[in-house]
Amino acid sequence: MRSSRLTACGVIAVVLTAGCSLTPQPEGPTQRHGNFAVIDGELAPVPKIHMGHPAVVRRVVREGRHDNHVMDHLTTLTQTFGPRLTGSTACEDAARWARDRLDAWGLADARLAEWGEIAVRFDRGPSTGAVYAPGRRGNMDKVRDLQFTTLAWTPGTDGPARGPVVRMPETTDELDAVRDQLAGAWVLIPDEQPEGRGGVRSVGFLMRERTKQRQEIRNPNATAEDESPHGGAEPSSAEETPHGAHWAGTYDYSGNKIPCWMQFSDLDADPITGTLSIPGFSTGPISDAAYDAGTNTLTFTWKHAMGASHITLTIADDKATGQSKSGSGNIYPIELTWKDADEQAAEEKEEATDAAEQLAILTAVLEQNPLGFISSSRDPERVWTTSKTGWRDMKLADYETDVEVNVTGNDYDYLNSRLADAVPIEVEFDLKRTLTAGPIPCYNVIAEIPGTELPDECVIVSAHLDSWDGPGSQGATDNGTGSSVVLEAARLLATSHVEPKRTIRFILWSGEEQGLLGSKAYVESLSEDQLAKISAAFVDDGGTNYEGGLPAADCMIPYLAAATAPVNGFFFSRPDYDTAVTDDDATNDKWAGYMNVNIHSSGETLKASGGSDHASFNKLGVPGFFWDEVGRANYRRGWHTQFDRLDLAIPEYLRQSATTMAVTAYQLACAPTRLPRTQAELDKAMNPEPKKAKEPKKSKTSAPSGSESWMSVEPLSAPG
Repeated sequence: MRSSRLTACGVIAVVLTAGCSLTPQPEGPTQRHGNFAVIDGELAPVPKIHMGHPAVVRRVVREGRHDNHVMDHLTTLTQTFGPRLTGSTACEDAARWARDRLDAWGLADARLAEWGEIAVRFDRGPSTGAVYAPGRRGNMDKVRDLQFTTLAWTPGTDGPARGPVVRMPETTDELDAVRDQLAGAWVLIPDEQPEGRGGVRSVGFLMRERTKQRQEIRNPNATAEDESPHGGAEPSSAEETPHGAHWAGTYDYSGNKIPCWMQFSDLDADPITGTLSIPGFSTGPISDAAYDAGTNTLTFTWKHAMGASHITLTIADDKATGQSKSGSGNIYPIELTWKDADEQAAEEKEEATDAAEQLAILTAVLEQNPLGFISSSRDPERVWTTSKTGWRDMKLADYETDVEVNVTGNDYDYLNSRLADAVPIEVEFDLKRTLTAGPIPCYNVIAEIPGTELPDECVIVSAHLDSWDGPGSQGATDNGTGSSVVLEAARLLATSHVEPKRTIRFILWSGEEQGLLGSKAYVESLSEDQLAKISAAFVDDGGTNYEGGLPAADCMIPYLAAATAPVNGFFFSRPDYDTAVTDDDATNDKWAGYMNVNIHSSGETLKASGGSDHASFNKLGVPGFFWDEVGRANYRRGWHTQFDRLDLAIPEYLRQSATTMAVTAYQLACAPTRLPRTQAELDKAMNPEPKKAKEPKKSKTSAPSGSESWMSVEPLSAPG
């Protein structure tokens, strides 16, 4: 049943086959529980590695199945505290609550660990938006509620702000026609998408650019730094833009093509220098560049606001195509086209002329002091919340006065069509904001179950507590679910009175949404010796689906397969079973409904993807794992949108996740060694040096005290 890739790895094959005759064949609810592993999608015997005490693991699984409190934690997070923007009152209150719960369950050293501070606390209060149109009696009646968001760390309104809707003029003639209508109006920004800025996620970039432009017009003497959307100052580029080829094109950010450009010196230069820029994100220098004339391949490192990425481009005539690989392993395609100096100069002149005209028009609009601006999310139902640039260091005096409200595509089309039909409409927004001068400290929540033999070594279980705070959102699936899973994993282990060999440390991060700030600060505070003693760091940040697998280097597979095996076969979803057995795919019937954990190979090295807090550990050589989230939930529905609410949560999935997280952490904390980083470490762990003193032989009938005794464990009860 094992894959050929694993069979080729001799040590793993020996571990999986030694002394194991059981090869379970699950068939519906008769599947035997907890006595098989899943590796690369196939059933396999449990690797024979001494881990946690079987009776303790049984207690954890039993508690996780029959008295699981994960939904209680999630309900409190979403209903009592709501969305939890980094640095906000709600985020800090939720952190104090989580710390107190961990302390009440008996965990050690439960605390708030400050990782940094921000200049101004931003608390978003209740926010409403509505459209008014002429009624039957000549009054302006409310005809539509609006779904909307605004950037975090931007101003709100001073109570309800109601006024007519006027379309933003695009020419001088249009400006003259509406100039006397702009005072006290809401200005509808044309939804003409610039070339290359496809997809809804680029809306945030455009909002930030417009916000910055309006602020510069209002305060031309300001000297604010050009900062990244995550609040970190951009690295300075070369003092003088290098002469040479100019390339323009797109950077494909998760399916959405964002404009980018690149300049570099001649390919035969030594060294090759230049810059790469993504407007609205970062401009940074090219370094360590190398050109292979045989393959026409240019490789270099791009330093930007979030760190550094490795770029590989293949150059053919006037085209350059390739990819950017981030420090966390994410891949982003790049497509560029070369333009000669004359062509580029002509385009830049045309763009400069158009930009100057648009700047003059916007300046004239702002002089009339409209109530604010309205833009489109370009999605029929959803709006995405993000933040203003420079939010972390922005003082109260730096806050601009202009408001931009981003509404759904359907709401935008409604407003636009009313204007096209010459129907006089009004919009009212009530956007409550509270700004508190800092400095405001920001915290991670940390608590632990101390190790009994190797307390300096640890397994980390984590999720991020912060969320975006758009109107309507409760911070449920991003990432109240992960935070609740971590809390319940801690409660399950504490209730089961585990005594792990290594420390199990539970951490709830903040600042994740602004660039992994809390986890970065944590790992950077550790010494090399402390980092080396972290066995593994697990992050749950994939929404409400269940923890269905882990990517792993080949040398890590035996440990992770043994650690997760005890939950396999215990968690069963009747809706998933019904869906699978009634579809047209007969191959999925055998596993239908079971929430098992698949450990799948990423080759010789750990190739973890995703931009969550595990990346902070991977960057410094600590194995960081982002759980595969498997199930029927649509994560994108709630991701950063107004739909991120409690009703998206799937309780049966979260119960499995909390139990899986608890069991995996306990098992690894009791393993013979930390999680192997290399094949040599695995070889040493599986073939330790023989002890000098001769030990008496064990009875053939006695069961070993490791995870292999799960081979004979009977089901606690049949899944329902």
